[in-house]
Amino acid sequence: MKTYSGWGESHQTLDQYLQIGDIVDQEMADYFVNVLPPIFMSGLLVQIGEPVNDVAGRSTFATLRRNSARQWVYAGNCYCGESAQPLSA
Repeated sequence: MKTYSGWGESHQTLDQYLQIGDIVDQEMADYFVNVLPPIFMSGLLVQIGEPVNDVAGRSTFATLRRNSARQWVYAGNCYCGESAQPLSA
């Protein structure tokens, strides 16, 4: 499990620290909610409110999704409201 405190200790960017499929702790999920107002948030998905990149003319956002065990999983940089990275990302 990747942790918020581990990220701070790593001195890496979010994209360097997290890999798609990494399970994250609740503190990391709280960061996604609290760093900026989320661009999208539901019980199954949360996306940081600042775009990371532009793919095919659409912004992408750092994304967490819930798995079947209700754990938060890093999904990469996805379009608003989606939990799969665009193919050209």
